[in-house]
Amino acid sequence: MMCVQPIEVSVEQYENLLVRKSHARSLHSRYDQNPFHTEWLQQFRQHHRKFVNNKSLFGEAIQRVDANTLKADLAQPLYHVGGEHDLSEYLIPEETVYDLVFDPRFFNFVLVYELAFALPEHKLGQILTADQADVRQDDFYNTLRRLMVKERDDSPLSQWAVAIRQQVLDTVETTCRAERRRNGFKVANIGNNSGNITFFVDAPVSDTRVKGLFLNCNANAERLLGNCTTVVDNDKVHYAFFSRFHTIISDDPRYYYRYAPIQYHIQFIWFYVRYYSEIMEVLNHHVMALNSQARIGSKRHVIDEYINKIEQLKMHNENFKLAIESDNTAVYAQIEGKWNIESSLANAQSYVSFFKDYLERAYIRKAERASQRQNHILFVISCIQILGLISIWSDYLGLSKLKHAVLGTELSHQSGEYWLLHFNTWLPIALFASLIALVVFAYFKSD
Repeated sequence: MMCVQPIEVSVEQYENLLVRKSHARSLHSRYDQNPFHTEWLQQFRQHHRKFVNNKSLFGEAIQRVDANTLKADLAQPLYHVGGEHDLSEYLIPEETVYDLVFDPRFFNFVLVYELAFALPEHKLGQILTADQADVRQDDFYNTLRRLMVKERDDSPLSQWAVAIRQQVLDTVETTCRAERRRNGFKVANIGNNSGNITFFVDAPVSDTRVKGLFLNCNANAERLLGNCTTVVDNDKVHYAFFSRFHTIISDDPRYYYRYAPIQYHIQFIWFYVRYYSEIMEVLNHHVMALNSQARIGSKRHVIDEYINKIEQLKMHNENFKLAIESDNTAVYAQIEGKWNIESSLANAQSYVSFFKDYLERAYIRKAERASQRQNHILFVISCIQILGLISIWSDYLGLSKLKHAVLGTELSHQSGEYWLLHFNTWLPIALFASLIALVVFAYFKSD
């Protein structure tokens, strides 16, 4: 079984990470040499070079939590299926692994578990039909889910999952702290009910008994009954997509490598489309409802980063469709339609369009205000220049009068110097009156 758990980074700290550009350069190649322990992840990354951005944060030197711890957890009565079946003896520890997947393009983290069991065929009927009527969620599917997924804040987890969560969240904290260079806040958590689970059953599809047992157990484990979509059903594989649980039955291991990436991607894309949409809704509230210029101005760069992330998420989704080739229409389109991925992306795109228009309008308004300020500055400079000209002219006029006073001469009313002196006297007055009229005109025009 595979459990996919996206890790949520707090919005405040995520925004701090987005506006810092250093992580794009420093993290792109830092983890390239780290291998995945999950087989399909390692193979998918090797076969599809477009997905080299999927990186493992755990290197070979990392001491991972021992899967034998899970054996001890399964032996506890709390995790007995139907209150009586102990699964610890059927666990395969060497095939029970986990990985922390990191994508530096989005700065997001996903925890992937894989648990392997060798269930004896003669016990399948007892294990898959065991369910105490007075105890909720103790069927086979929900019992395994409770090992890793919290239903509520007070829901217990297996010690194995608790240790893994601690290691994973510490690693995320370390990675984020290195980029934001501050230690004041916790940045990551795994929310309640976060974990989509897929069971890969190694059995021939022709074995109707085994097929029926697993599909019935899956259907009864769901909260919503009758929510099954049969994606593929032929003589090679049966692919049943429900809600919280999904079942893929085939004795050909190639279908594991083929369909596990789809199950991972659908959970990844669903979670982060919802995550970005909720954030954009909050930002939209600040823009439309609060209409705070200071708040809007402070969020301008963050909004631009979110627009880029949503556009990248759409491109990532389209690239994945190209990578899975014919399974896009045969498989992924059905799942995508059931979980409304396209409409969710369209909704996120509507926020992108709105905020693009908003940023464009904000830029135009900012440019207009800058132009107005520039015009005001030029107007003040022009007024100062006119005042300077008046001052110079007044000095010249005073010197002309002083010259005649010193020489003791009188000006004739008919002389050119007489009229020049009058012209020089009235011109500064006219300029000063024009300046006052211009200031008054500019004031009323601005109103």
